[in-house]
Amino acid sequence: MTADGIATKDYAKIAREVRRKALTMIHKGGTAHTASNYSLTDFAVVLYENLKPEDRVVWSKGWAAATTYILLARRGQIPESDLDIFPKPPYINLVEYGVKGVETTGGSMGHGMPVAVGIALGQKKAGTKGMVYCIMSDGELNEGTAWESMLIANHHQLDNMTVFVDRNTWQAMGKTEEVLKLEPLEDKWKAFGWDVYRVDGHDHSAVEKALLAPMQGKPKVIICNTIKGKGVSFMENSLVFHYKVIDKETYDKAMAELAD
Repeated sequence: MTADGIATKDYAKIAREVRRKALTMIHKGGTAHTASNYSLTDFAVVLYENLKPEDRVVWSKGWAAATTYILLARRGQIPESDLDIFPKPPYINLVEYGVKGVETTGGSMGHGMPVAVGIALGQKKAGTKGMVYCIMSDGELNEGTAWESMLIANHHQLDNMTVFVDRNTWQAMGKTEEVLKLEPLEDKWKAFGWDVYRVDGHDHSAVEKALLAPMQGKPKVIICNTIKGKGVSFMENSLVFHYKVIDKETYDKAMAELAD
């Protein structure tokens, strides 16, 4: 259901359109992070299609900038024509504060969640309506700021905050479990006092159900099991497409897989 109460959104269709547009922006801009954008596309679409006008989203995973801007444009927060500027300022390939709808600079890992906690705490003290959402990568859970923020959110019973973790099991230098073991991830969040959901991050219905589940008097986390590069077969589970610039041949091959 959208903010104006209109239901029956076709999440799959929207997600495919977002992936196609993101690929075009990344290819034309000569930038990277295609696979990083694609792992979170499905659950981010579900989130944005259910946002209320007073809700706020902090993109801690700021290198998924193309998707961020596309969803902001769909929501009417920035002009759709501005997507053609990417990756030139202010729409660079790591989201920065200054673009309407961008709450903080995203790129330095682990800093978005503390910002989201601060916003949620401020809004709760002020009695301000609206949920605060944070989209973060699993690699960011290497950072101490994430765990400190979990404790603070629990201590202040921030039931106006939900975190989405893009659990694609990859980070910049390899597999997360080889770089720094995170599992059992649900148990760790529960131990910090959070209401925990773990879902298939590409299953729109499962994501929607977790998103719309009533708050339980404490912050919520939705751990989304995802596939890096989801949607394009040769990008899936490939660290190469974390960094690789998309040339014309690769673009055409990927777009063929993303066809309606």
